[in-house]
Amino acid sequence: MAGATLATTSGPATRSGRRGRLRRLVTPTPNRMLLIGLGLTLLFGVTAIVGGLAAQAAADAGRDSVTSAARMSGNAQALYRSLAEADAAATGRFLAPPDSSQRGELEDRYQQALSEVRRLLGESAGYVGADPDRSAGLARIANQLPVYVGLIEKAQHLARDPRAEPKNALLGAAYLRQASGYLRSILLPAAERLWDEETARLREARQDGQLALFASIGVPVLVIGALWWSQRYLRTRTKRRISLGLVLATAAMLGTVGWLVASWRHWPQANQRLSVTGPKMDEHWELIRVQRSALQARSDDHLRLGGNSNEFGLEDLQKRFEDNAGCTDLDNPDTAPMSGLITAWCTAQKADIHQKELVGEHAAAIAAALPQGSVATAFERYDAELTRKIDEREEIIFRELARTPHAPDSMGSVVLVLCLIATAGVTVGIWVRVREYQ
Repeated sequence: MAGATLATTSGPATRSGRRGRLRRLVTPTPNRMLLIGLGLTLLFGVTAIVGGLAAQAAADAGRDSVTSAARMSGNAQALYRSLAEADAAATGRFLAPPDSSQRGELEDRYQQALSEVRRLLGESAGYVGADPDRSAGLARIANQLPVYVGLIEKAQHLARDPRAEPKNALLGAAYLRQASGYLRSILLPAAERLWDEETARLREARQDGQLALFASIGVPVLVIGALWWSQRYLRTRTKRRISLGLVLATAAMLGTVGWLVASWRHWPQANQRLSVTGPKMDEHWELIRVQRSALQARSDDHLRLGGNSNEFGLEDLQKRFEDNAGCTDLDNPDTAPMSGLITAWCTAQKADIHQKELVGEHAAAIAAALPQGSVATAFERYDAELTRKIDEREEIIFRELARTPHAPDSMGSVVLVLCLIATAGVTVGIWVRVREYQ
């Protein structure tokens, strides 16, 4: 029973002892002065950190950052398209007769698409600067591209003469299927992720800028309030005149607020430009989504004709094509002006590929899908118009963002210097009062 009583009373007694020690630590006026100085120093540190973060947010919403992000997002979409073009040319080349002009043309298209991919990677590297995250996005594509190219070269080497070496041609078809699967599962998602990252950077620039604006100005205003209260406390406790050290710190904080207000003078115009481009980016994305689905529909047709889509029946393949090509969504407001081109492509594909496959006219279906064929020609007309609209909207977005003012210089460094001055003022001011009080 005694043990139970001791266990019951030891808890409250321990807490009471802790409160007593804390009270003895805080009660002496010199100790309170030192705690005030420590608290103010911590507030200056918070102000400096917020100022540095605000400077980064302001830079992200400045002309240089938003225009580079716009160019990078455009390049990412162009990378996606060029990679899809390379794959379509590679699969089409596999379908073309060995000695045909179509095979040579498709080889040229394949090489041109690869050259464009490499050019875009090099150009984009100039936009990322020293940002490791953006560099990693480009590296994902640059490091995996040789793997895809190697698989295509192996497939082409094995299938260089399918009539003389049919077994090698079958093996080449397997390599081609692997290459196309690699592109769809690795390279195209990497290009899409790069586009997502850059457009997210643009979308977040406005929200981050608004938050940074209020935080960077609000925090030093609160610190000025804390300095005013501290000055009153010291004057009351010591019965002396105001502390010159705290006056210096207050002046430094007032300078901080003034500097930040002046530094954010670019924000109204930057905010307007970013708010205008938001809806335009949504419209841009809708067209990009349509084009990516169309490119997949065209690629699926090539794989289908090459015998690399045997896991699906012909009717299932046709349904996938019609969904991706937009044949069943002609009322889409983003593609309604191009409905005639979509209808022409869908009609040609159904008549000259699907129907001919159903009756066993495989060679005629292949001819329709290759350059100068009815389906290829209809797709190229639609794709050219779609690309023109995408480029047009992209250029509108870039022009809007190019009107964004430049970000302020030295915002964070000046705030840091002023906070160090304020810290020195508080340190001297509090220490003098502590010595005088003792």
